[in-house]
Amino acid sequence: MKYSDEDDYSEDNSYNIDFEFWAVNYMNIPTSLCEITIKEISKDKLLMEIDEDLLKYDMKIFELESMGRKYYIIAGGLLIGKNAWGSQDRIFDYNLNLKHDEIIFQST
Repeated sequence: MKYSDEDDYSEDNSYNIDFEFWAVNYMNIPTSLCEITIKEISKDKLLMEIDEDLLKYDMKIFELESMGRKYYIIAGGLLIGKNAWGSQDRIFDYNLNLKHDEIIFQST
């Protein structure tokens, strides 16, 4: 996301995309990912052994692919939102609720 006082600011780069997972039981992802593809998969498509207890209570398996590698998150769901918030500290301000300008995807 570019802010209005930064070089090359435009409407095309003045937003960010948030991936919000809830009820996370498992994740194996690096701290940084580029060019992400994400999809929900069934347990028979999972490329690794997991404890079956992680899938109780209708948990979902999300496969993230980046730079030819696959990573997994087991969670209750996922929301992908687009926003143009101006505050860089919005995620750490617990008095604010995260709200999005546009919901791109929400699992049910």
